[in-house]
Amino acid sequence: MEAVPAFLAALTSHLAPGCDPDVVGAVFTRASAGYRRPRTDDGRRVSAITPSGVPFEASVTGARGRVDPAVRYVTETATAMPFFGPRLAAQREALADLAGFLPPAGREAAGELADLPATLFPDPAAVRARTRFALTVGVVHRAAVPGHLAGLKVYGNLEAGEGGLGRLARRWAAMAELASAVADLGFLVPRFATVEVDAGGRMAHKLYFRTARAGAAALAVAARRFGGDAFEVADVLHAAGVDLAAGRRSFYVCCAAPPGRDPEISFHLTAKALGLDPAAMAALARDLADRHHGATAAVDALAAAASAAGGGWCTTVIGVGLPPGGGVGKVNVYVAPGGGPVPAAGDPGRSVPPPAAGIAPGGAPGGAARRDPPRPR
Repeated sequence: MEAVPAFLAALTSHLAPGCDPDVVGAVFTRASAGYRRPRTDDGRRVSAITPSGVPFEASVTGARGRVDPAVRYVTETATAMPFFGPRLAAQREALADLAGFLPPAGREAAGELADLPATLFPDPAAVRARTRFALTVGVVHRAAVPGHLAGLKVYGNLEAGEGGLGRLARRWAAMAELASAVADLGFLVPRFATVEVDAGGRMAHKLYFRTARAGAAALAVAARRFGGDAFEVADVLHAAGVDLAAGRRSFYVCCAAPPGRDPEISFHLTAKALGLDPAAMAALARDLADRHHGATAAVDALAAAASAAGGGWCTTVIGVGLPPGGGVGKVNVYVAPGGGPVPAAGDPGRSVPPPAAGIAPGGAPGGAARRDPPRPR
C-alpha cells in the first residue's frame, strides 16, 4: 500500500490530468484508513480484493474503440480490525465521509449508498464475528470534475448473512429485476452487490455471482438472459489458448442495471481461473485493449504508473462486457500490487514505462491512430 500514492499520482497524470492532487490523495487516505499489513498472523488475507491481501486494485475501461479517461480503483477501510461489527461500523463511517467529496448532486443521492449496508446487515451482531468481508468502496476521478469525486461505489458481501439478496430485491426494483433474471441458474452463486452514484446523482446497481465450475454452455445461458452472446468471450479466450469448452472454470458474472440503459452482463476472468501465468495474462489484457479500446494508451498508463510506484504489480482480472444485441462491449483491465507484469508497451512480460501517451477528453488516445471498433457478430 505504501506504493499506491505514487501509483495514483502517475495514473492521474495520464488518465485524468487536472484533477486536484490533494483531493485524489485525501480520498485514498480516507478510503484505505486502518490498513497495517496484507495478512494476519495465521496467514489469512486481510482483504478479499486481491490475491495478495493488499486492499487495492485499479482498473481501466473502454468500449467500441474508445477509452473512458478516468482513474478507477477499489479499496477497503479498517482491514486491521479482526471482527465484523467494529469493522463494518468503521467502513460505514468512511463511506459517509467519502460521500462528502462528491459534488452537490452526487451528495444528495449518496444516501442510497448507505442503504446498502443497512439493508444487507440489519443486525451486524448476527454475522459471524470473524467474517472478513463487509464492505469495500470504489472510487472514480475524472478531469471534468477536478475538485470532487466523479463516482463512488459501495460493495457489500452477500455471503455474510442470511436473506441479504431478498432484502436488496425488496429495497430496489433494479436489484429485483437482476436477481429474477438469473434466479433459476443454479450454477451462479451470489457473492456481492454494488450500489454506485456518479457526480450528477445518477444511480447504478449490480449483482456479482461466482460460477460453480461452469463451462461454456452455462455461460452462454447466462449471457442470453441479458441479450448477450458468450461466444464473443469464448472466441477471445480461444485466441489466447484458453478453451472454455475443455473444462469447468469459476468466473465472476456481473449483472448490471446502469442508468438509462437496459440491464447487461459481463464476465470477469481471473488469471487463476484462466490458467494463465502473469506474462500471458498481461499479454491477453494488452491484446484486448488494443482491439476494443482502439489503442493501448490506457493499459500503457497502468504500466507507467506501476513503474513509477515501484514494487511488484500484476494484471489480476480482465472483464468483458456483452451488451444486448451481441458483440463485445466494455473491456476492463485490473491491476494490483503483488508481483508480475502489467501489460507494458513493447513487451507484455515486463513492467516498463511506455512511450508518453495521454488520453484526450472523449476517449481518443493522444498520438495513437484510432481503429474502427469491431463489428458485432
